[in-house]
Amino acid sequence: MRVTLKALSGEVLTGWVLNVSRGGLRVILDEKIELGRELEVALSTGADPVTSCIGRVVWVQEEPDGVVCGIELRDAVAREGGGRSP
Repeated sequence: MRVTLKALSGEVLTGWVLNVSRGGLRVILDEKIELGRELEVALSTGADPVTSCIGRVVWVQEEPDGVVCGIELRDAVAREGGGRSP
C-alpha cells in the first residue's frame, strides 16, 4: 500500500506501508524524517479512493535502503481512548 505524508510546511514524502496495526503504521521512506513530526497521512492501494488521517512519527530506524518509521494515527488513538500524549 502506498503512503503519502504531508507536513504542515507543505513538504511531501512518499513510501510504502510495511505493516498496519490497530494504532498505527510501519512505513519505509527514501528520505529521513524527524521524530515527533505531525503529518497528514494518506493511504492508497492505487485502485481505491485515498484514506487520510493525522499521524505522528513515534520512532525512526535508518536502514541501508531508506528509513523505516512508526507512525501513530491520531484518529485511531482517539477512538481507542489511549495512546501516547503529544
